[in-house]
Amino acid sequence: MAACTEFTCSHCAFKVEAWDDGNRYLTDSEGKRHFFYHPGDITGMRIFAEEQMLSPLTEEEYTAFLEERGGNEGDYLCMNCGRQTRRDRKRDSMLCTGCGKPKLRDKCKLEGRTCPKCGKGTFHGEMTGIS
Repeated sequence: MAACTEFTCSHCAFKVEAWDDGNRYLTDSEGKRHFFYHPGDITGMRIFAEEQMLSPLTEEEYTAFLEERGGNEGDYLCMNCGRQTRRDRKRDSMLCTGCGKPKLRDKCKLEGRTCPKCGKGTFHGEMTGIS
């Protein structure tokens, strides 16, 4: 299950929604990411992998496919410019896609942090959902 927390700035009311499970994906033969959201997309991932390989896969082959072409994009907030972006820590540059600064912070870890929009308030979170 995934939990959603909404962080709100105490000064300017800037809101950031944070899901704690990330965004799982597999890449196709051209490197394009195909996302598989829960629940139940484990089967979808297996089907996608077998379609990419054009044959049924053994457990070992499937595990190797996941290792080579799978990942998980987390949700980040740039603490410099306030841009929200998704990045895979293991495969992507951790520079902001807006300002280019290395100031990305996991959106689930914003509690008590200074708001990048106003620079005056701090974020406080409230759980708003579970899926």
